[in-house]
Amino acid sequence: MSTQVAVPEAEAIEPTSLRQRALDSLRSGNLGSWPVIIALAVIVLVFSQTAQNFFTPGNFTNIITQMAGTCLLAFGIVFVLLIGEIDLSVSFVSGVAGVIVAEAQLPNGLHLPWYICIFLAILGGTLIGAFQGSVVALVGVPSFVVTLAGFEIWQGVIQRSITQGVIVIGSTEDPPQLSHSCTTV
Repeated sequence: MSTQVAVPEAEAIEPTSLRQRALDSLRSGNLGSWPVIIALAVIVLVFSQTAQNFFTPGNFTNIITQMAGTCLLAFGIVFVLLIGEIDLSVSFVSGVAGVIVAEAQLPNGLHLPWYICIFLAILGGTLIGAFQGSVVALVGVPSFVVTLAGFEIWQGVIQRSITQGVIVIGSTEDPPQLSHSCTTV
């Protein structure tokens, strides 16, 4: 005995127009990345009209140089967010690493070569990350709480360790000058 299953004819699905899908997305509030793209276009338009040197190679070099540290932190945070955690202290942990490099290079301090200073900064950041990660993994404290506490702690470490103001690292021929841009009230 053969059993045949009736296969319904494929229902014709009417394709919606691109305009209709865009309107539906706008009504539902699902705009995706369009607000960011529009805002970026407005910013580029305004600055290209008000600054004569906006589209110059020097300006793009300056922008890329200033964004390098922030982009590196953002790349790292993406992986933290992908595993469903959060790190609120990343900015001040990187600040502690910067203080380690700056303090270790001062002539009246340790006056170490740059590559040892970089190694010490990476080691310091790794130890801080291992400590905070251990509290999350072994003790079970939520990462939000641990990194919020780390945010405050490492901010205090930076403020306590820089007592002379801004640390300016000069070339190896001239000793660096300390700038006192912080004023006390």
